Amino acid sequence: MTHQQSIMVVDDEPGLRKLLNLLFSNAGYRVSEASSGAECLSSLRTSNPDLIVLDIMMPEMDGREVCQRIRNDENMVPILMLTARTQSRDIVAGLDCGADDYMPKPFDMDELLARVRALLRRGQSSMRTRVVGEGDIVIDGQTRRVTVKGTLVELTPTEYSLLAVLAENAGNVVPHEVLLRSVWGPNSQHDQDYLKVYMWHLRRKIEPSAGRNPRLLVTEWGVGYRLVQ
Repeated sequence: MTHQQSIMVVDDEPGLRKLLNLLFSNAGYRVSEASSGAECLSSLRTSNPDLIVLDIMMPEMDGREVCQRIRNDENMVPILMLTARTQSRDIVAGLDCGADDYMPKPFDMDELLARVRALLRRGQSSMRTRVVGEGDIVIDGQTRRVTVKGTLVELTPTEYSLLAVLAENAGNVVPHEVLLRSVWGPNSQHDQDYLKVYMWHLRRKIEPSAGRNPRLLVTEWGVGYRLVQ
């Protein structure tokens, strides 16, 4: 029997929860709902959704705090945040708490479904173990564990997918549009500012002391990014 993938929708607005439930159900997903951050965290003790769609602006406990608590429990379920805030600093704040992707409100339903499909695919990579950067980075494709100089680095599914694409092409420049298409799908291949934020965040985890002079994740200006072999 084929596994029916499940999505948990977390939002304090009943109308939006109903809309998203209908959208995802019609697309073939099993859907559960939570009306608050506390209800989401409580439900996760007994359920294991394949993806969480999480609103940021909620009373009492906002989406960023919910996301942070989920990651503190070492739960790496993909999390897509819904937000009315789309400035880079707001995106970075979401990534800092462990989110994988974000969608601005109001959103296009077809694009939301595309982002959901891309996120769910990211959890299915079967890349074999790769050692890059003269042994600095070890990527285990079976366990999806990444170590940098022997230290385990916690990556979200999106960060892992970005690193995996670069590792599969280690030593070569991967163009912006190839990275965007590989990780987010064909409709995202021109959104370079979007990619820049995610790469900056990944670089902070892979080589936090590098500052403006990264040695492993190198920017090839105007072209793309390269993971040094």
